[in-house]
Amino acid sequence: MVATRPVTRTLTTSEAAVLALLGLGGAGSGYELTKRVGRAIGHVWAPARSQLYALLPRLVADGLVRVRTVRQATRPDKQVYTLTREGREALDVWLADDAGGEAAFHLRLFVGSLMPTATLAGHVERFRETARARLAEYWAIEPTNTRAGADRFHWFELRRAIERAEQDVAWADWVLEELGR
Repeated sequence: MVATRPVTRTLTTSEAAVLALLGLGGAGSGYELTKRVGRAIGHVWAPARSQLYALLPRLVADGLVRVRTVRQATRPDKQVYTLTREGREALDVWLADDAGGEAAFHLRLFVGSLMPTATLAGHVERFRETARARLAEYWAIEPTNTRAGADRFHWFELRRAIERAEQDVAWADWVLEELGR
């Protein structure tokens, strides 16, 4: 039996992503988890293969994941990983948290089926408010831009930022509507 140490730290986004993969798809080997990344979660979290393989032993040592060896007749034995109760609890804490910035937000949304709709909607509402605040900043800057000289080139990026923030607000409103909020 492997001794585990209690997890008293916040999960990294990568650790949470691996736990979410196990939570969504069930047990799997490192190879199978790598394939799941490519088929699903890869556009919001795409680690190097070596990073995924390096995370698994740490998650086992922390008691968040259990590993068992599966003997294979014609291939090398494989290690199959399963989410533990402690791992699910740590994932639930991470899912409820707001830390980690925009990349973590998008990962939380992508694995939204693992959390209550109210929790997910709260994340989307905070994302929308952050986008609205950015938009207000950009609108405050816009009248100061002369669109001449160096300001002309600054305008290109400011215009892009305004359009992106407007799109983020509209998208968040749409997600909330889809969630029934």
